[in-house]
Amino acid sequence: MAIRKTTDSALADVLQLETVTTDCYRQVRDQLREVVIRLGAKGTLRLPSEAELSTALGVSRATLRSALQALQQEGRIRRLHGRGTFINRYALGVGANLAEAGAFVDLLGRAGHEPSVRIVDQRVVELGADDATALELTAGTPALQIERVFDAGGEPAVHSVDLVPAALLGENPEQRDAGRSTFEFVETHLGPPVCYSVAEVRPVLPSPALVQTLHIPATQPLLRLRHTHIRDDEQPVAVTVAHINDEYLRFSVIRTYLDE
Repeated sequence: MAIRKTTDSALADVLQLETVTTDCYRQVRDQLREVVIRLGAKGTLRLPSEAELSTALGVSRATLRSALQALQQEGRIRRLHGRGTFINRYALGVGANLAEAGAFVDLLGRAGHEPSVRIVDQRVVELGADDATALELTAGTPALQIERVFDAGGEPAVHSVDLVPAALLGENPEQRDAGRSTFEFVETHLGPPVCYSVAEVRPVLPSPALVQTLHIPATQPLLRLRHTHIRDDEQPVAVTVAHINDEYLRFSVIRTYLDE
């Protein structure tokens, strides 16, 4: 496939983005993913310059570079010294990437579904041994448990349970707004956002409760993701266990190596 460079006159039409109102790294990262998809669909594999992108998005070059680095780590782009930044055309068809930090409602939307989220339960529980170990606490420590179901076109697609240490939330943690995702909850109620997550991936058969919740047969395997979410101060702040029906959402992994 030939590499074509986007001209200045066509840049605004290709990007079709609203200016970022705050210098928000995650917002820029998400919008750059859309840029990659749009340019790739047009057969353009070279991204505009950093100057052009930072102007179009209304953000600093430093924020833009951080977002570009995130897309490079995800394998969606390659940054070649002295040559520019290029879209990885082999990754254009990849929807949900396990290396990405994203809410399930957003991933379902990118997969072509009409997504929504329901809060099924929100209460304080005692941590079991495995979850307590992941959060560097002792078993029995109180934690806020948030149970969500993510729907795709009105059908249940993902079931998730978050556990957040109650001591980090102050009084009446069960009254906190659960938001759309673990990431949103942590950033809203705990201050510093999640910096990175460590995930365990396993295929499992559903429990009787999941059979009812996800409307699936007992013999249908699910993808189980167990994330431990960690802030930039290296403090683990949440555990998420999600069960995913791959009829609605499938994951890929892009393994990246050093660019030039």
